[in-house]
Formats: sequence, structure tokens, C-alpha cells
Amino acid sequence: MRARNFTIALFLAGYLLLVTAMALASVSGLGAGIQAIRAGRGATVAAVLLAGIYLQSLFVSLATGFGVAAIFSDSQLRRYPLRAWERQVARHVIGIADPFWCLFLTLDLGAATGLYAAGTGAFWLGLIAILLLFLSNYLCARALGTAVDRTIECKGGGAVLILAAAGVTLPLPFLVRAHKNPAVRMIWHALPTSGAADAIVRTGGPAAAGLAIVIAWLLALAAILVLLESRGPRVNSKQSGKLAWTGPIDRIGALFGTRYGVLVAHWLRFYTRNNRFRAIYPLALPAFALLIYVAGRPTTRNPFALSIAAFSMVGCLASGQFAVNQFGYLSGGMRRFLLLPTDSAAALRAGSYVFTVLGAATIPVAALIWCLLWRQPFDARTLLMLISCGFASVFLFHGVAVWTSVLGASRGNFYQSFGNDLSVAGNLVGMGGGFSLVLGPTLLAKYRPGIVSARHWWAAPPMALVAMALYFASLHFAEAAFRARRERIMMLLEGNSQEIKPGR
Repeated sequence: MRARNFTIALFLAGYLLLVTAMALASVSGLGAGIQAIRAGRGATVAAVLLAGIYLQSLFVSLATGFGVAAIFSDSQLRRYPLRAWERQVARHVIGIADPFWCLFLTLDLGAATGLYAAGTGAFWLGLIAILLLFLSNYLCARALGTAVDRTIECKGGGAVLILAAAGVTLPLPFLVRAHKNPAVRMIWHALPTSGAADAIVRTGGPAAAGLAIVIAWLLALAAILVLLESRGPRVNSKQSGKLAWTGPIDRIGALFGTRYGVLVAHWLRFYTRNNRFRAIYPLALPAFALLIYVAGRPTTRNPFALSIAAFSMVGCLASGQFAVNQFGYLSGGMRRFLLLPTDSAAALRAGSYVFTVLGAATIPVAALIWCLLWRQPFDARTLLMLISCGFASVFLFHGVAVWTSVLGASRGNFYQSFGNDLSVAGNLVGMGGGFSLVLGPTLLAKYRPGIVSARHWWAAPPMALVAMALYFASLHFAEAAFRARRERIMMLLEGNSQEIKPGR
């Protein structure tokens, strides 16, 4: 209750409720769902609803670390009189007590109660199925997080992760088109969400079979998690013993001149060695490709608005979690910047340059992906508008993120692949800003359809230039605030102070 994760979970709960209310209001989903239940398709409605909750929890937990980051390590639990298996159980009990999982348990229970109130299924059997589905959801998130953690720690793990993400996202369009295929339908009915839906909605033998599917998934995920946790990562620790001061990173740093070149190379080298950065940054483009595929479908409403949202999101998603807490992973190493023959605020500016360039570097690749996946007519002006919107969002986001690094810094764990180390202000800017960039164009297209249109392509490049000017102005004024607060930030990173809150 005292941890910042509780406050962040409340923010996430409010966001999910807002998005759900907006979705129901825009597509009349509540009335359509009730009509489908009355028409005898209650199991399908329940399966789709539970699958949406299941996938949302997996995405948010892996993207933010809620509910999957170890609060107590095995070495810390050894201080207590617990056996080995008791320590494992204690770790997972503490993990599942995270406010994040309490939120999704409430969503699952609400879905089951609503279906029961609509006159389908038995209450107690549905309650058992929901609790078992919730446990399997937690174990699935833990297993995926552990698998990604083991992969990214090994040499070449980033490339393996990109291939795995592509292997998951590329077949999705074909599965959507082949939803009437018997094999696809069989896979759908074998999922734990479909089994839980059958246990909630149906009675007799079909309900028992659905409950058996959920139990089978629960046991299988538990076995996979035990196997992953019992096998540590095999890291290639062989070193050449040769130091290279003119590597690719140093050549990139040299592009920023003699004043910032060494600092830029330092930040690039520092974060490219971070497991969490190497896991999140490559996943931005597969997420963009999936969103563009959905936007390009003929049945999608406001496809151009979704394209703008995707371009606005990709550059911020790639490096946003680190841009809002630039110094959070340095610990006591921040004092080294005071020994350099330059102003200490130069480190802030160089780090902001790194994250802005890394975010902007995804825009040209995203434009190429858009040209390959977009299935509707377009011209060069449309592509210019999308690229300009992408650059504008990158500059605006990082212009605000530099203030969060100064006023809302928090101490992070450099060696943790998943987790949420951000302060409340950092999460408001990181998560809230990302959600605003995605929801903003779609809401404008719904209520002011004339604004979000390729006819206004001429306004996008000046908007990107204005955003760039605002970014440099924000960075200039943030340097003075950093000089005034650098001692507080160093005390926080060294563990001698509490979380820095804006205005204090």
C-alpha cells in the first residue's frame, strides 16, 4: 500500500475504466453483447472478453514489469526460516499480491458476475474457473518474463527476441482471416480463456470439459515456470582482452562534436548494455507493424487516424521508459560527471540527445513498414504527414521527459530486465503520454473528422519544426533546474533520500 506501484495501479485502473467506457459508448458494445448472449452466443462473448483481459494483463505486465518483477530475491528470503520450495511459493504469493494483479482479478470477477447476471451459467463453477484462469494468467506472465529475461542476458539475445516477436505477430493476420478454419477454431477452443468461458456459461459435461482445459493449462504453465527458474542463463563470458576506443559507438558519439561526443558515447554504451533497454527497444517496431496492419484493414474505422497514432507512438515507446528517468540507473556513478572538465548539465543534455535520436531513428524504419503493410491508396504527401507527426511526437515527448528526469527521478535497478522503477510523475509522463499519443488522433477523428485528414498534410512539417524548437527550449531551461537539484538526485540514487516528488 505504501509502494508507488499502488498509486500507479490506481492510475492504470482509471485508464482501463476510461478506455472501456469509451469503447462501449462508441460501438454500443454492451447492447450488442447482451443481444449475443440472448441469441445463445454467450460462450463466444465470454471467451472474447476473457481473452482481451488475459492479453492486456500479459502486455502491461511485460511492458511495465507490474506483477512480474521480484520484490524479494531468493537470497533475501534466505534470512527467514523457509525451505527452498517455501521460498519459491513465498516469492510468487508476494508477486500475485501486487495491486496490478488485484486489478485484473477484479476485471475477471466482474466479467463472470456480469455474465451470470445476464442469465447464463452457474455462479460457483464460474467463480472457480475465473480463479484458476487468473492463476494461469499470472503464471503465463511470469513464464514469459523469465523466458525473455533468460534470452536477453545471453549473447545475441536481442536478435532472438526480435525474431520471436516477429514469429508471433506475423501469423496473426492469417489467423484472423482463417477464423472459420477448423484447425484455427480447434486451437481457439483449446485456449484457457475459452475453457473458462465454457465453465462460466455452459452446464454439465461442456462446463466440466472447459474447467479441465483451464486446469491443464495451469499445470503446464506451472511446470514451464519451474523449469525456467531452475535453469539459469548460459552467458558467453569469453572476452578478448582488447580495448577498442574507436568502435561504432564512439564514432556515433563523435558526430555530436567535442563537447558532447564522449558523453553521448557513454550514454549509448551504458544503455545498450542494459537488459531492459535491449528487450523494450526492439519490440517497438513489431508493435507498430501490428497496429498498422489493423489500421489498414478495410473494415477499420478511421484508418488514417490509427496510422498517425502508430507513428506518434513508436518513437516514444522505444526509449520513453528510460528518457523519463535518465539518471535513475547510475546509482553512485552520477558523481563521476562532477569530475569531468565540463558543466554537469552537459550530461543531461547528452543523455537527452541519445534518447531523442534513438526514438527518431525508428521513424524511417516505421515509414518503410507502413509502405509495405498499408493496403489503401496513398501518395507522397500522406507519407510526409505521417513522418512529420512521428518526429513531432518524439520531440514533444522528450521535451517533457527531460523535466521528469530532473523533478521526478527515482532509483532503478540496472540489472533487472523487467520492472517498474519510475516515480509517479515518470509513469504519468511515460504511460499517460503514450496513451495520449495513441488515443488523441482517434478521438479527434471521431469528433472532428475534418481535422485528421491527409488534406492537411502541409501543416505537419511546420508542426514538427515547432516541436523541435520547444524541445530545445525545454532542454535549455531544464539545465538550470538540474544544476539546482543535482545534489538531491545524487542522494536519492545513493539511497540516502526518499523519492523526489515534483515541487519539493
